[in-house]
Amino acid sequence: MRTHSEGARRALRADRSRRFCQDLQAPPGATRLCYKQSVLFAEGYARLLLVVHTVAAVALVAATTHLVVWMRGFPRGRFPRLAATRRFGLISAALFGITFVLGNLIYPVYKVRVRAEYLDQPTALMTDVRARADSRARVGADYRSLMRPGSGSDAVAGSDAVAGDEAPSDAVLLDRASGVPRRAAKIARWFDVKEHWVSLGMALSLGCAVLLWTWNPKQHGAAIAPMVFLLAVGAAMSAWLAAIIGLVTASYRSIGGL
Repeated sequence: MRTHSEGARRALRADRSRRFCQDLQAPPGATRLCYKQSVLFAEGYARLLLVVHTVAAVALVAATTHLVVWMRGFPRGRFPRLAATRRFGLISAALFGITFVLGNLIYPVYKVRVRAEYLDQPTALMTDVRARADSRARVGADYRSLMRPGSGSDAVAGSDAVAGDEAPSDAVLLDRASGVPRRAAKIARWFDVKEHWVSLGMALSLGCAVLLWTWNPKQHGAAIAPMVFLLAVGAAMSAWLAAIIGLVTASYRSIGGL
């Protein structure tokens, strides 16, 4: 009876494993791999989280910039629309927190699928460069074959335009891609720097919001007004820097393959 129960449990685990795994398309003779979908936290929702994270980041940049514009008179002792400024300070701090949490939810996927499997792997980078060069050569060959039956200046111009699209040799490709690993490492380092600036910006934004809500220039004076303004400027600069670095990183590779 116990043996039958253990066999049933093993069969159930095997069935679950089959349902969560899929065979990857491998070249002839290569080992077919079984890939578990739930390897990383929130990987199945990574693209949705990335979209929401991007929307929150855009709102954060807009809110922090708007706050700085509304507080531009603080260093000169002018405090127009103080109540609205306080609301925007609270909104900016909340958006910083939301964007930070969403970014941390996606970070494990980026760390493995982008950083470890791509940016930190020279072999993967060179394979990508070779695949792009081969694809470019095939597109050029297809275009030439389409233009060959035609006649006239357009056909000649088209043939000339793609005349240099042949696949480069290994030596040329190696020379062309020699700086790719170094640039990839630089991108990865800048992304890590961005995380530190986001943490700093969130602290600055929170401090600015607290001061705006607890400080009254009519009762407490305007001595700290320049400091409050600098907190808002620092938070806005951190938001802009994080958004730019994140966009540049995503322009290379965001969360991995299909």
